[in-house]
Amino acid sequence: MDQTRRLVLFLVISTVVLFGWNFMFPPAQQNMVPAGADSAAAAVAAPAAPAAAAPRVPRVASAGAAPERIVTVRSPLYEYRFSTRGAALNAATLLRFESYVQKDGSVQLVPRSARDVLAQRVVVGRDTLDFRNVTFVPSATSLDLREGNQPKQLRFVSSNPGPVQAEVTYTFRPDGYLVDVQGRFTGVPRGAQLITELGTGLAPHDSPDHGSANELAFVGWDREKIRRTYIRRVQAPDTTAGPLVWTAVKDRYFLIALIQAGQNRFTRLEMEPARDVIYSVGGERAYASRARGRVVQPLPADGTFSMQAYLGPQEHGRLAAVGHELEEVNPYGYRWLRPVVRPIAAVVLWALKRLHDLGLSYGWVLILFGFIVRLATWPLNARAMRAQMKNMAIQPQLQARVKEVQARHRDDPARMNQEMMKVYSELGVSPLSMMSGCVPLLIPMPVLITLFFVFQSAIEFRGTSFAWLPDLSLRDPWHILPVFLMVSMFGLQYISTKLSGMEQNEQTRMMMYTMPLVMGFVFFVMPSGLNLYYASTNVASFPQQILIARERKRATDAQKAEDAAKKKATGPKPIPGNRARKR
Repeated sequence: MDQTRRLVLFLVISTVVLFGWNFMFPPAQQNMVPAGADSAAAAVAAPAAPAAAAPRVPRVASAGAAPERIVTVRSPLYEYRFSTRGAALNAATLLRFESYVQKDGSVQLVPRSARDVLAQRVVVGRDTLDFRNVTFVPSATSLDLREGNQPKQLRFVSSNPGPVQAEVTYTFRPDGYLVDVQGRFTGVPRGAQLITELGTGLAPHDSPDHGSANELAFVGWDREKIRRTYIRRVQAPDTTAGPLVWTAVKDRYFLIALIQAGQNRFTRLEMEPARDVIYSVGGERAYASRARGRVVQPLPADGTFSMQAYLGPQEHGRLAAVGHELEEVNPYGYRWLRPVVRPIAAVVLWALKRLHDLGLSYGWVLILFGFIVRLATWPLNARAMRAQMKNMAIQPQLQARVKEVQARHRDDPARMNQEMMKVYSELGVSPLSMMSGCVPLLIPMPVLITLFFVFQSAIEFRGTSFAWLPDLSLRDPWHILPVFLMVSMFGLQYISTKLSGMEQNEQTRMMMYTMPLVMGFVFFVMPSGLNLYYASTNVASFPQQILIARERKRATDAQKAEDAAKKKATGPKPIPGNRARKR
């Protein structure tokens, strides 16, 4: 089997394994601790103390008829809207990313069913101080970070009467999506718990072909492993136990995350089902599951708290800069593949980003990257080709010797193995060296597998157009690349067999026609960016394939000439009686 068919066969098997594994073993729901019916108060209640010792908690007055006002924070990257009711995040618009749901609009993170993201409650024993409906007084009517590069603060102070007061300060950066959240509660007894709302998911903003709705999940990290619960599976109140360094709600490309890197970690993440939503994309109806999430943490005796919120895209560089392994909120590959995929993904993303920084669009970046990978593996392919030619040269002699040994020692397997090794030694080859010719062909496979996962969630390719392709993260709308992929793969196999002068058996002919069809079917549903990369590697393979085929033909012709010379030198064996008849 030549190197092209081996590579194609390995690609097919790898793809079948990837899809088959995901179908037979879907991501399992994390082990959750069932929460009580009242997950907002009873679940965070401290152990019951005697009634005589319970502190008296004053009530918090709600906003009542006070009008709600919106404070807008603008930067070159985002537009956040905060409500004076609960000092909550009312909307988060990411200006650099186009929405597929709202025509001529940008991505919106906060769904309409959750306008209280970052709103807070304080639980003391069995009592709950709900600040979600309390009117807060802002320090400014709006903030503009589009000029200058210094962070700015927005401060909210509660205006409710009574001894219990709250203060929340948000610090924004013009060049990033990370927000510092600090605050203080006064008049609250010791032993209180602070609850912060995460919302009910993310607002719809992607095409159904992106699969973002299926990726909606609550995620938490406890410094040992990522704990993930898909929103569509939240059918009853659940809890992810801590301590958690960060928690988040995310889809395929965006997230809202809360980071608590200090000593006061999140003790748990609570979830409960909410009503699903129906929306329209391009005139077609789509569905998104909903579940409400909140995080719980102890409130210090002085009533102060501090955390960070990330409200933006899952750009690998930005998440890595936040630290605490936040980039693993949406890891590449399945768990058993991550030790291999993770380092390669980091290198691949770094290389793609550097090429893009040179001023190339991501379409040309993928084409150039495909040529670079093929050039980098040229010596490996050449070594594999020479090893194969050496094996092909001794195949007739090796097969004859092997058959002779097998026939002679058929009843003695131990002796047969010894004689087989002796034959290999005399011919200067070994079973391991014969198999090693395939190893260089497998080296590019981890890159291809990694790219498969990278294109599933790398936001760099979302909405990026190239030539006739409107979005490199979606399939080719005209199916031109899958067809080109089949044609180029057939051309490579044709050159490998015809130009090299190799004799084709029935199996070789069948694979030359069926393998391109199988691969075209597999890549038919793949993102167009992955098709573009793989098609470019095929184009880059043609010069090498031609050189390899010609070298193989020269080696084959030389071997045939040598065999003919040996046959002519020995001459045909004389037939007994011929000489007598001539006389």
